[in-house]
This record gives sequence, structure tokens and C-alpha cells, in this order.
Amino acid sequence: ILPHIREGKVVYVEDIAEGLDKGPAALVGLFKGQNVGKQVVVIARE
Repeated sequence: ILPHIREGKVVYVEDIAEGLDKGPAALVGLFKGQNVGKQVVVIARE
């Protein structure tokens, strides 16, 4: 699979929710199938 990743044939998508207050809705959306790709909740950016 590594050659496919290097060639850009395999890509991933992140569904980003900004803020801790968005965490519960992101979790519910995960179980309802509303997210696309990997669900991420960003609490703080440095």
C-alpha cells in the first residue's frame, strides 16, 4: 500500500469539529453516519 500512498492514489479525509463544545454533536454524527472520513475534535490550536 505504501507505493499507492506515495503516488497519491490513497487519500484520507478528516471531518474536523472546532471546539470542545462541538464534541458531543461530533460523536452523535459519527454514530449516525453524518461524518466523512476520520472525525477529529480540535480543542485548542497552538
